[in-house]
Amino acid sequence: MECRLCRNDRELCSSHIVPEFLYRDLYDKNHNLMGVTGQGNKGWKILQKGIREDLLCFDCEQHLNDKYEKPFLKQWSIGSPLPSHMNQGSFFSANYDYITFKLFHLSILFRSSVSSLPTFQEVSIGKHEERIRKMLIHEDPGQEWEYPIFAFAVLNGSNDVEKRFISQPISARYEGHKVYGQIYGGAMWWISVSSQRNDFFCREGLQPSGKLTILAEPWNEIGVVQDASIALTCKNL
Repeated sequence: MECRLCRNDRELCSSHIVPEFLYRDLYDKNHNLMGVTGQGNKGWKILQKGIREDLLCFDCEQHLNDKYEKPFLKQWSIGSPLPSHMNQGSFFSANYDYITFKLFHLSILFRSSVSSLPTFQEVSIGKHEERIRKMLIHEDPGQEWEYPIFAFAVLNGSNDVEKRFISQPISARYEGHKVYGQIYGGAMWWISVSSQRNDFFCREGLQPSGKLTILAEPWNEIGVVQDASIALTCKNL
């Protein structure tokens, strides 16, 4: 079957859409996690691994892992991680490697867009899919105004940065631009997908220098978290 990244006819792997290492904080002692679906009797189901689909060949899996996933893990978890505790409205700033950091997030957006799974149905980036596919293959971050990334930290009720949650991606519009957002790694990541410059994202998001400033926001003000809570509550009435 055709690999969705290299477009060659290859045997496909069971590919993660969101890399497995981002699920580590979600597992219990039995290596299970709760997947919120809003469906069935409970509104959730037990998972033992992150969501997968046959999408990429082995070589492309390794390419994404070596070029983007390992560098992101090193930078985000070891080099300059989010603090474990932040006050609402406070900021965290750090410098990352612009190329690998940006393309890591675009790799998740790309996999979400080509996925046929219901979880990722809101992600459909059209003509941008081919542009991002080539950027990922050639390790090309594109122009600084292309697909800018903006993020904020997700705080729970104790003002701890909440890393035990991975959300379904959502789509929205901001000042006329299509944007896609998803929570993982303790932050809500937004990517602007537009043929025009998104001035706010370019100004406030990840900079070509690698600098990223992240605002801390409570999770009860984040729509996708509220939707998950509602799904669980309604199914358990």
